[in-house]
Amino acid sequence: MGNALRFIAASLAATAVAAFAQVGAAAVATVTATVEDINQATREVTLKDTRTGAKVSFVAGPEVKNLAQVAKGDVVTIAYGEAVGIKLEKTSDHVRSRTVTEGSQRAKPGEKPGMVAMREVKVVASIEKIEKDNVTLRGPEHTETIKVKDPEVLKKVKVGDFVTAVYQEAVAVKVEKASAPAAPPAAPKK
Repeated sequence: MGNALRFIAASLAATAVAAFAQVGAAAVATVTATVEDINQATREVTLKDTRTGAKVSFVAGPEVKNLAQVAKGDVVTIAYGEAVGIKLEKTSDHVRSRTVTEGSQRAKPGEKPGMVAMREVKVVASIEKIEKDNVTLRGPEHTETIKVKDPEVLKKVKVGDFVTAVYQEAVAVKVEKASAPAAPPAAPKK
C-alpha cells in the first residue's frame, strides 16, 4: 500500500473529472504530521503538523489496526480527494435515483497502519432549467444549479431530459517509519 495511498486519492479525483469532462471539479488535500507522543496502553496519540506546527491529540479507536507498529517520530500522511462529474447526456433511465458504492483497504497485520477508503455516489437527475451556462438538476433528494464548463453541451439536452451525475471521494492514510538522522560530517583529516 505505502506510497500508493496519496496516488489513489489524487487519481480518483482526476479520473472522475476526466470521465465526466463536461461539468466537474476535483481537489486533493494532503496533511503530513509527525508522531510527537504515543501511549500504547491508552492508545492516545499526539501528532504535530509538519507545515504549521499545530498539534492534535486523540485516542485511536479499535478501527485503527497495527497501532503497536507506530513509534514517536513516525510520519503520518493523510490525503483526501474528492471529485464531482456530470455527464449532460440523455440516459435511458427516467427514474431519479441515487446509488452509493463504498470500499476500503487496510494495512496487513504487522505493517505500519494505513488505509484507503473510497465512496462514489451516482445520481440520475432530470433537467429542470437551462440558462446560458447553468443547468438546474433535480435528483431524488436535492435540486442543484450547476455551472457548465462548455455551454455548447447544453444544446444537446433540454428541460425534462435525464442525465447522470457522479460524486467521488477518497481518503488515504499512511504511516512511515521516521527517517534516520543524518550522519555527522566526517572529521577533517590532518
